[in-house]
Amino acid sequence: MSDLTFPELQQKMQLEKETKKGVKYPFRTAEDIYNKFKKLDSGWSISFPEDDVLVIKDKIYYKAKAVAKRESDGSIQTGIGWAREEDVPVFNTQKGAVKQMQDPQWTGAVCSYARKYALQGLFAIGGEDVDEHPVDENQAATPNNQQQSQATNQQAQQNQVQLISNEQYNQILNGIKQLANLAGRPFDEIINNVAQHYGIQDFHQVPVEHFQTVMSYLQASMAKAQGMNDFNNL
Repeated sequence: MSDLTFPELQQKMQLEKETKKGVKYPFRTAEDIYNKFKKLDSGWSISFPEDDVLVIKDKIYYKAKAVAKRESDGSIQTGIGWAREEDVPVFNTQKGAVKQMQDPQWTGAVCSYARKYALQGLFAIGGEDVDEHPVDENQAATPNNQQQSQATNQQAQQNQVQLISNEQYNQILNGIKQLANLAGRPFDEIINNVAQHYGIQDFHQVPVEHFQTVMSYLQASMAKAQGMNDFNNL
């Protein structure tokens, strides 16, 4: 068995993000990091002895502590990660608001994100974006870190929900363009109205299972707009 120093272990634990099915950007998860660790013959073990829930200024935070221990001499290294839990994201449909996952799944996703931050801090896994900078334990309640935690929650949700493909995204945009032309209204106005109707900011956020719901809504709106134009031409 190898007996790596901790800097040697950190060097071997660097891993790139990957683009995975249903998500439009590259990312890594706690599972990705842990699976890489398990493949190494390092002489170290990893545990998560402290997963705490804290309420700070009426916001729920999950704190994870990752501990690496070298078996040969018992030396220990630690990393702390934070993630903030918001309400479960919903997708507005004609039948009402639909949660994009169940409450236990959402809580598990946020906890997993806190553990990922802890592992990234522990192994000094680097990068240029917000995904690579764990929240410092003494700064968890600052506005910038609250925004960061919201971003981590959004990614946790997207990692769990399969989103539409680029082809389906383009189909939605083409449908909105057709609707704008038929209604004689600006494209930006129509796209904002449809996005507001479904409670989303970006049509990349549409879950695959609701793609046809959006297309049916656009087709019905186009038929209505076409009927109005025909009436006006009488």
